[in-house]
Amino acid sequence: MSEGAKVESIDALRHFRVALFKFQEAANVALADAESDLVSTQNWLENEQYMHWQNQIRKRHDLVERAKEAVRMKKLFKDSAGRTPSAVEEEKALMLAQRRLEEANEKFANTKKYTRVLQREMQSYKGSVQRFATTVQSELTVAVAMLDSFVQALDQYLMLEASEMGPTAPAATESDASSSSPGQTNSSDPTPTS
Repeated sequence: MSEGAKVESIDALRHFRVALFKFQEAANVALADAESDLVSTQNWLENEQYMHWQNQIRKRHDLVERAKEAVRMKKLFKDSAGRTPSAVEEEKALMLAQRRLEEANEKFANTKKYTRVLQREMQSYKGSVQRFATTVQSELTVAVAMLDSFVQALDQYLMLEASEMGPTAPAATESDASSSSPGQTNSSDPTPTS
């Protein structure tokens, strides 16, 4: 035998329906924001950072070549006294340029590596969030429609119950009570008079 539902407030169901709509809206915004952040990060890595470090490698390679040429020139030519001048400053500049070129190569390699990592993580994220997104998009809409039908059925039940009680029943009892005066008993009163 099925038990009936104990509904204490139809307004609570209506408030819950509104809360479901608000949650659906907030969840949709959060999902869209996350997707937008992922796409913008992917674009930043694949386009901006990729091009930036490619350009830096080219520029820093040119600086290394110029520094090598400066060291070579310093060692190749002798000064007016016939001595080979010191190339310490030029060698320091060359070492710095080489370190900066290595850094650019490393950053470029990391950009390519983390672009692939990000793509894998994006696929993993999309797979894990898909069920939630489906729930938000379709199942919450179905739940709201069910709540609407429940509220409508409860409203109809209350109207039916009110019409069965009828507006004349309370009025009749009031008129019966007012027609009997104090000290008089009503004919329907079961207690005997003394």
